[in-house]
Amino acid sequence: MKSHLKTEKGYDFTKKNKVTIWASNFPYIDIPDEYFEEIFSHKGQRARNQWSSNYQLRFFVPEHLETNGSTEDLIDFERAVGECSFSESFIKPAINKARQNNLLKVSWVILLFDYEYSTKTTGILNDQYTHCIGAFTYDEESDSVYEVD
Repeated sequence: MKSHLKTEKGYDFTKKNKVTIWASNFPYIDIPDEYFEEIFSHKGQRARNQWSSNYQLRFFVPEHLETNGSTEDLIDFERAVGECSFSESFIKPAINKARQNNLLKVSWVILLFDYEYSTKTTGILNDQYTHCIGAFTYDEESDSVYEVD
Protein backbone atom coordinates (compact mmCIF):
# COMPACT_ATOMS: atom_id res chain seq x y z
CA MET A 1 0.00 0.00 0.00
CA LYS A 2 1.20 3.47 -0.89
CA SER A 3 2.43 5.51 2.02
CA HIS A 4 0.85 8.97 2.27
CA LEU A 5 3.47 11.61 2.83
CA LYS A 6 2.45 14.38 5.14
CA THR A 7 3.76 17.88 4.65
CA GLU A 8 3.06 20.94 6.77
CA LYS A 9 -0.05 21.45 4.58
CA GLY A 10 -1.42 17.93 4.99
CA TYR A 11 -1.71 14.63 3.14
CA ASP A 12 -2.10 13.83 -0.54
CA PHE A 13 -4.57 10.94 -0.95
CA THR A 14 -4.86 11.20 -4.73
CA LYS A 15 -5.94 7.86 -6.19
CA LYS A 16 -7.50 7.21 -9.59
CA ASN A 17 -11.02 5.70 -9.65
CA LYS A 18 -11.69 6.31 -5.95
CA VAL A 19 -14.24 8.74 -4.59
CA THR A 20 -14.38 9.90 -0.99
CA ILE A 21 -17.72 11.04 0.38
CA TRP A 22 -18.41 13.40 3.28
CA ALA A 23 -21.94 14.05 4.51
CA SER A 24 -23.56 16.60 6.78
CA ASN A 25 -26.83 16.94 8.61
CA PHE A 26 -25.89 20.43 9.79
CA PRO A 27 -28.07 23.12 8.15
CA TYR A 28 -26.16 24.30 5.08
CA ILE A 29 -27.40 27.86 5.52
CA ASP A 30 -25.80 28.05 9.00
CA ILE A 31 -22.29 27.13 7.86
CA PRO A 32 -20.04 30.20 7.66
CA ASP A 33 -18.82 31.21 4.20
CA GLU A 34 -15.22 30.92 5.43
CA TYR A 35 -15.64 27.14 5.57
CA PHE A 36 -15.91 27.08 1.76
CA GLU A 37 -13.68 29.99 0.67
CA GLU A 38 -10.97 28.55 -1.54
CA ILE A 39 -7.35 29.55 -1.83
CA PHE A 40 -5.94 28.45 -5.19
CA SER A 41 -2.46 27.32 -6.18
CA HIS A 42 -0.74 25.68 -9.14
CA LYS A 43 -2.34 28.11 -11.63
CA GLY A 44 -5.80 27.52 -10.16
CA GLN A 45 -5.63 23.75 -10.54
CA ARG A 46 -5.47 23.07 -6.80
CA ALA A 47 -7.40 24.51 -3.90
CA ARG A 48 -7.59 24.51 -0.12
CA ASN A 49 -10.26 25.79 2.23
CA GLN A 50 -11.28 25.37 5.87
CA TRP A 51 -12.98 22.03 5.10
CA SER A 52 -9.85 20.58 3.46
CA SER A 53 -7.61 21.91 6.24
CA ASN A 54 -9.85 20.36 8.90
CA TYR A 55 -9.31 16.95 7.27
CA GLN A 56 -5.58 17.57 6.71
CA LEU A 57 -5.91 17.44 2.91
CA ARG A 58 -2.85 18.98 1.29
CA PHE A 59 -5.07 20.18 -1.56
CA PHE A 60 -8.01 19.16 -3.71
CA VAL A 61 -8.63 19.55 -7.42
CA PRO A 62 -11.73 21.75 -7.75
CA GLU A 63 -12.75 19.98 -10.97
CA HIS A 64 -12.89 16.70 -9.01
CA LEU A 65 -15.14 18.11 -6.28
CA GLU A 66 -18.91 17.70 -6.46
CA THR A 67 -21.47 18.76 -3.86
CA ASN A 68 -25.20 18.21 -3.64
CA GLY A 69 -27.92 18.73 -1.09
CA SER A 70 -30.63 21.01 0.16
CA THR A 71 -30.52 24.45 1.72
CA GLU A 72 -34.01 23.87 3.13
CA ASP A 73 -34.43 20.46 4.77
CA LEU A 74 -32.76 17.10 5.25
CA ILE A 75 -32.95 14.80 2.24
CA ASP A 76 -32.20 11.13 1.70
CA PHE A 77 -28.48 10.36 1.48
CA GLU A 78 -29.34 8.07 -1.45
CA ARG A 79 -30.89 10.98 -3.38
CA ALA A 80 -28.07 13.42 -2.55
CA VAL A 81 -25.34 11.01 -3.67
CA GLY A 82 -27.42 9.36 -6.39
CA GLU A 83 -27.71 12.65 -8.29
CA CYS A 84 -23.91 12.91 -8.45
CA SER A 85 -21.64 11.72 -11.23
CA PHE A 86 -20.97 8.00 -11.71
CA SER A 87 -23.10 7.15 -8.65
CA GLU A 88 -24.45 3.88 -10.09
CA SER A 89 -21.01 2.38 -9.49
CA PHE A 90 -20.75 3.17 -5.76
CA ILE A 91 -24.20 3.97 -4.38
CA LYS A 92 -24.86 0.64 -2.61
CA PRO A 93 -21.66 0.52 -0.52
CA ALA A 94 -21.98 4.26 0.17
CA ILE A 95 -25.53 3.80 1.50
CA ASN A 96 -24.35 0.93 3.71
CA LYS A 97 -21.61 3.12 5.22
CA ALA A 98 -24.03 6.04 5.66
CA ARG A 99 -26.42 3.69 7.48
CA GLN A 100 -23.58 2.55 9.79
CA ASN A 101 -22.87 6.21 10.57
CA ASN A 102 -26.55 7.10 11.07
CA LEU A 103 -26.45 9.55 8.15
CA LEU A 104 -29.30 8.38 5.93
CA LYS A 105 -30.82 11.88 6.14
CA VAL A 106 -28.44 14.69 5.20
CA SER A 107 -28.44 18.35 4.33
CA TRP A 108 -25.62 17.95 1.81
CA VAL A 109 -22.76 15.79 0.61
CA ILE A 110 -19.26 16.40 -0.70
CA LEU A 111 -17.73 13.97 -3.21
CA LEU A 112 -14.05 14.18 -4.08
CA PHE A 113 -13.20 12.05 -7.10
CA ASP A 114 -9.80 10.46 -7.68
CA TYR A 115 -9.16 10.71 -3.97
CA GLU A 116 -9.01 8.00 -1.29
CA TYR A 117 -9.07 9.76 2.06
CA SER A 118 -7.94 7.64 5.00
CA THR A 119 -9.33 8.27 8.47
CA LYS A 120 -6.83 5.68 9.74
CA THR A 121 -3.94 7.80 8.49
CA THR A 122 -5.22 11.17 9.72
CA GLY A 123 -7.25 10.05 12.73
CA ILE A 124 -9.96 12.51 11.61
CA LEU A 125 -13.45 11.14 10.94
CA ASN A 126 -15.42 14.38 11.21
CA ASP A 127 -15.26 18.11 11.82
CA GLN A 128 -17.93 20.43 13.17
CA TYR A 129 -20.01 20.27 9.95
CA THR A 130 -19.20 17.09 8.03
CA HIS A 131 -18.52 13.39 8.59
CA CYS A 132 -16.36 11.21 6.33
CA ILE A 133 -18.51 8.34 5.05
CA GLY A 134 -15.61 6.60 3.30
CA ALA A 135 -13.82 6.01 0.02
CA PHE A 136 -15.33 3.91 -2.75
CA THR A 137 -14.32 2.64 -6.16
CA TYR A 138 -16.12 4.38 -9.02
CA ASP A 139 -16.43 3.68 -12.73
CA GLU A 140 -16.29 6.76 -14.94
CA GLU A 141 -18.44 4.92 -17.50
CA SER A 142 -21.32 4.70 -14.98
CA ASP A 143 -24.34 6.96 -14.95
CA SER A 144 -25.94 8.83 -12.08
CA VAL A 145 -28.61 6.87 -10.24
CA TYR A 146 -31.00 9.86 -10.45
CA GLU A 147 -31.39 12.56 -13.05
CA VAL A 148 -31.08 16.07 -11.67
CA ASP A 149 -34.22 18.17 -12.15
